[in-house]
Amino acid sequence: MQVDSDDPRPPYVQVADGLRRAIQSGELAAGTKLPSGRELANQWGVALMTLQKAVDLLRSEGLVYSQQGRGVFVAATDDQPRQLNVRALQEGLDDLRRRLEAVEQRLDTADKRRK
Repeated sequence: MQVDSDDPRPPYVQVADGLRRAIQSGELAAGTKLPSGRELANQWGVALMTLQKAVDLLRSEGLVYSQQGRGVFVAATDDQPRQLNVRALQEGLDDLRRRLEAVEQRLDTADKRRK
């Protein structure tokens, strides 16, 4: 996967088109986490900002979504089960629950020290 310098399309469009084809062919299935931005930029031979612009384009098309601190994932399409998105949401909620419990424990500990 490399950008073609003879292609008249901007590099970010070439990257987005390549990733879109992989998503539509099922090579990148719904719920799949994309490699990191740096990894994809290296694979495609583009700058990180170019890769981010390509991902932003795919996000605007609803083909991928981001989860803060977790990465970018392939979204389910109409012909793919939405269960994968539900699973991703559940994992996000579980992570938030664990983080909230840790914060509550720290607050309880701090409160006990003050008494």
